[in-house]
Amino acid sequence: MRPFPRVTAIVFLLTAVPSLLQFAYPALETNLRRDPALIADGQVWRLVTSSLVQDSGVAGTVSNLGFLLALGWLTERTVGPGRWLLFFGGGVALGQVGGMVFDTVGAGSSIGLCGLAGGAAIAAWTGRDPLAAAVGTLYALLVAAATVDALWCYVVAAVLAGLLISQRARVPGSAYTLVVLIVGVGLTIGADLHGTALLGGLAAGAVALRRRRPGRS
Repeated sequence: MRPFPRVTAIVFLLTAVPSLLQFAYPALETNLRRDPALIADGQVWRLVTSSLVQDSGVAGTVSNLGFLLALGWLTERTVGPGRWLLFFGGGVALGQVGGMVFDTVGAGSSIGLCGLAGGAAIAAWTGRDPLAAAVGTLYALLVAAATVDALWCYVVAAVLAGLLISQRARVPGSAYTLVVLIVGVGLTIGADLHGTALLGGLAAGAVALRRRRPGRS
């Protein structure tokens, strides 16, 4: 019997409660979101609280919470709770750096999810179950499609991700890392903080799951 994904459950509850409450109390999102000017003025807690509320409306909130459950559970099942936290934290940390550099006002758990996507991609590359990486790649592609916000982009993202998921037994593990890397670099060049978040997840995965060198125990 697989262990209960306690870290995913805890982070989900910590995120879901304020994310849903913000619809009854709209000021909650304003008071907790990332605002580079206010952070520079001393409100540094926003670097943490901005990941607990959503700025993308009902559809974005449902999507982020759904992926937090699905991708979170799959990733924790694949690499364990400690590495899960490292991946998620890497995405949040580098995502917030991107937000400050790009002067992006906003909120959402998407940067943490990008961290999980990046870390799960590296996990597949090192021989672990690729299902989490496939779902994480779907999320990364949907994030990229959202920057264009055209129907054909979502269709292309869904088809490509569907192939990666359905053919995951045949797809090389490195393919997930390559896709996430390309999306991460592209979004970063476009001054989108999700790009730096994806790169943060990849970096965290590389640190946590680095291959042992020959001759070392």
